[in-house]
Amino acid sequence: MIMSKPEVSSKFDVEDIRKIREYNSLRHIHMTPEEIIAETQEGAEKVMWMLKQRKIMKV
Repeated sequence: MIMSKPEVSSKFDVEDIRKIREYNSLRHIHMTPEEIIAETQEGAEKVMWMLKQRKIMKV
């Protein structure tokens, strides 16, 4: 089953979280645990970079 990227509402509620979890579950079905971890770490690196940039902007 191919699922399009979920639309997240402006209020970001429990239903949005459910959509994101379902989307990720379907994407990860054919991935190895190592691939899932690598993808998660890549995403985390992007978020950490963004947070560092925001911190620099506040100083």
